Amino acid sequence: MTQDANTSSFIQVGHIVRSQGLKGELKVIFETESPENVEQLSLVYLRNDRGDFYPCRIVNLRVEGKGNKISFFVQFDHIADRTSAEALRNRALFVDQEVAGQFFSDKPEDDTLLDYEVLNDRNQHVGLIIDLMDSGAQTVLTVATTSGSLLIPLVDEFVVEVNHEAQTIQCQNLEILEDL
Repeated sequence: MTQDANTSSFIQVGHIVRSQGLKGELKVIFETESPENVEQLSLVYLRNDRGDFYPCRIVNLRVEGKGNKISFFVQFDHIADRTSAEALRNRALFVDQEVAGQFFSDKPEDDTLLDYEVLNDRNQHVGLIIDLMDSGAQTVLTVATTSGSLLIPLVDEFVVEVNHEAQTIQCQNLEILEDL
């Protein structure tokens, strides 16, 4: 969740990626990994070109899972065709702060992973996390190693386990990233 700088009553909870189909359905990326949180939403806010917020009622929500990735497809009450949906491409979605606190409180703070020790699949020290980069699609860990830095995407292919008690992250397949 990110707080909008111009107002204190709305918080950004996602953004529209593209239109889907001919009936105005939109693919949306929400800043939560829990579909249950998104399914409880019925009202979000968009911004017009002047920066004013206006309400959009969700009339249909479809959750689709492929592999380990969850996609959300939303239809709003005022969008009836693909042309109208395309006009909303790359727009941010906002909710009232109270709603955001209730439904999106499960997102962990990225700062909690700073200074965690990264271990390889043989349980050997690789380095320490010095930064987290969030591209919107995924988080990338910047790890300080003895030979420089290593970028590790925070995905199941590379991160096996995050142990908050020991402040360690167990990784695998790091040799693929070291060759890049």
